[in-house]
Amino acid sequence: MLILSLLLLAICSLGIAAANHACASGRIKMNPWLGIRTSKTMVNEVTWQAGHRAAVQPMWVSGIAAAAISLAGLLFLDSPGTQTVMALMACALLLVAVIYGARVANVAAAQALVVEKPRR
Repeated sequence: MLILSLLLLAICSLGIAAANHACASGRIKMNPWLGIRTSKTMVNEVTWQAGHRAAVQPMWVSGIAAAAISLAGLLFLDSPGTQTVMALMACALLLVAVIYGARVANVAAAQALVVEKPRR
């Protein structure tokens, strides 16, 4: 069961990064289900894409790293304790990355909003 968990974690890690990339490129429009949904990124399509573009690099780096850690856990088939630690490390990395990505996206979306609606 732990092996399946590690495989699913690797797939989800890359899936989160790919979904963010699709939002940044405009393939996934602003929606209530998928993407970085903060009060600033959800203002309009401009802030949505600006926020996701800003989060692309950290999300890909963390997604690949979390997937690599998860898959590396498969090397320790005789050590469930090590596999568990690897899975927890990958989950922690992904959680931190999602929080950081949301923060970066929020800042970028706020900047895009200021540029879009300059003060008079």
